[in-house]
Parts: sequence; C-alpha cells; structure tokens
Amino acid sequence: MIAFIKGLIWQIDEDGLVIACGGVGIKVFAPLKACNPYPQAGEEILLHTHLQVREDAWQLYGFTDKEQLRLFRLLLNVSGVGAKTALALIDGVPLARFAAAIAAQDYRALTAVSGVGKKTAERLLLELKDKFSGIEIEGPANVSADSSILNTDLLAALKQLGYSAVEARAFALSAISALGNDAHPEELLRYALKEAYKN
Repeated sequence: MIAFIKGLIWQIDEDGLVIACGGVGIKVFAPLKACNPYPQAGEEILLHTHLQVREDAWQLYGFTDKEQLRLFRLLLNVSGVGAKTALALIDGVPLARFAAAIAAQDYRALTAVSGVGKKTAERLLLELKDKFSGIEIEGPANVSADSSILNTDLLAALKQLGYSAVEARAFALSAISALGNDAHPEELLRYALKEAYKN
C-alpha cells in the first residue's frame, strides 16, 4: 500500500498532477480545486494516497489532507459511485457544505456536481448519513470544526429553534464558511437559518 507520495510537482493536468519522485514521474489523480494550497509547478507537495488496482490499470489518487482521503474512500463504497465521480464531489462541494447536505438530506447540493443525478445524490445521502460523522470538517483557513471556530451561542440558538446537534453544527459551519468567523453573530444566525430553510 502506498500511504503518501512526496515530491516536486512536474506537471499539472486537468485531472491531477505528475510528481517527480526518486527520478520517476508519477501521475496522481487529484481534486485540484480542493487542494490547499493550490498546486504550483516546481513546488514540493505531499499527498495522502489511495491506490486503485484494476485489471487494465493501477491508478493513484492523492489528497492534501487525510479527511479528503477518508471521504474519497467512503464515496467509493457507495453503490454506483466511481473514482471519477468521487473526485468531482470532493472538488465541487466543500466539506462543510457536504456535511450540511448530509445532515439536512439535501440532494440539491450534490446534484450541482457534473455527473451526479438526483438518484445518485439521494443514494449518497442515505448511505453516508451514519458514516459521515467520523469526518473532521474544516472551516475557513483550515481551522478544525471542533475548535473555537464554532460559536457556542450560534449553536445554542439553532438548537433552541429545534435543530438537532448535527444539523446545528452543519448549518453553523455553512454560515462561517460563507461569511467568516468574524461576522456579526446575527448575520451568522441569519445565514444559518437561510441554509436551513432551503431544506
């Protein structure tokens, strides 16, 4: 098993990177938009990897953080979801928004990704509902969602309005991701409720 790859970015393609490692150029498929920071040719990079062995090819998939890798593997276990679709989902839906969609069972957030139809989105929501809680969701500037980024007053307000702890956390994350942690509490609550009313 290849746990990670570290080397210089030799080339950036539409679907990933070629990394120069030990005198060999290794193609790694990656969700480039979700990479933090965005890859630049000539820079060193470390990617956590998943090796997919098929009859016709061995393909390496890489991610800048372990939570993206965990999500990728969860997505692959969903019926009808392949590596290409899993990458597109990670690239197109931020983890905080993904969490909100799972908590609220909002398939529309996922169908915005090319190649994901309503049936696939609904299957994703159903199969990931009890598994997604293990993913550490990050907010702005890569601050863990379990840190002080989550305003306790905002969470309390959402819970008082009848939302579960999981829903309150997801909607709070969406608000903070969109407005920033320094936004006025009332603005954060207003945005969180706007997200909640969409579902």
